Amino acid sequence: MYYPVSVRIVPTTTILRERILPQRGEVLVERGAVVLATDVVARCQVPGEVKAVDVSRELRIDRARAAGRIRVAAGDTVQAGEVVAAARGLAGRFRNCRAPADGQVLEVRNGLIFIEAAPVNLELEAGMKGQIASVMPGRGVVISATGALVQGIWGNGGAAEGVLKIMVDSPEKPLRARAIDVSCQGTLIVGGRITGEEVLEQATEAKVRGIIVGSARADLRPALEVLPIPVMLTEGFGTLPLSQPAYSLLQSSMGREAGLDAETRTRWDVKRPELIVPWQPTASDASPQPEAIPLEEGVMVRIARGPHMGATGTVTHIPARPQVVESGARLPVAEVEVDGDPVAVPLANLELIH
Repeated sequence: MYYPVSVRIVPTTTILRERILPQRGEVLVERGAVVLATDVVARCQVPGEVKAVDVSRELRIDRARAAGRIRVAAGDTVQAGEVVAAARGLAGRFRNCRAPADGQVLEVRNGLIFIEAAPVNLELEAGMKGQIASVMPGRGVVISATGALVQGIWGNGGAAEGVLKIMVDSPEKPLRARAIDVSCQGTLIVGGRITGEEVLEQATEAKVRGIIVGSARADLRPALEVLPIPVMLTEGFGTLPLSQPAYSLLQSSMGREAGLDAETRTRWDVKRPELIVPWQPTASDASPQPEAIPLEEGVMVRIARGPHMGATGTVTHIPARPQVVESGARLPVAEVEVDGDPVAVPLANLELIH
């Protein structure tokens, strides 16, 4: 049984999300409380970064002489910019070595000063609109919401809430800067793809809350990463359109309040960016969706690589034996119906949509 990577695009599901502090702190909400995405649910103090100050390099003297020029000792409290070592130069002027941050001196050794920056206050936001399902004292909360869910491939970080506004009449059409005007203020806008940086500039100027598109040109990634607006790509970088299942679901949700969480983690603690459109369906509709579903005939998939990348379709057959693919390799494949035609796709190139 093969379990492919899953991308969830579902009209009604129960969504549970943990919000956990990196270390013990204070939880600010109680079980049953209703929260918005930007509400702070817990807080803690995070130890500051330890910074090494190389006195000999900054004063341009050898390490043996550097120890005699240091003015602080272990345990001292310092402020950013404070002189921690000094030496007289050839012209008679003093060269100063300054503390890089507020903090405490941990150790002075071999011409190096180790300073631990002051602790940072961390406030943990809910990240989505919902209800506190459970509280873990000192650690965090579990938030529950019911509604539609659209997960993406990449996001630039940050979270926002707003009314969904569909900007295109087809998932293939790109966002146009000229279409983003004052009517988009405070909304989450949806388009097929982003083809130019002028779209990002106009969205910022129009005070758009967030952007959901299928893809963006790869060279726009640096601009997206510093954009003050959360952006979610449902398909990835390139010229891929918004998938038809995602577009149909977003179109049916147009005008509703939604929450966009564009944080992406791709290593051990994997997290996909996602859009949640909360509503109150009947009890029979609000059943949780399974996290892992096997690949079998009849399920909907998206092709993640190869000549049909970005296409969606239904699995019609899974051959028992490996098949020869276009590259010449013999691999396990599934036959997927794409635009009415069967296509043999390696299992590793499929993502399950559920």
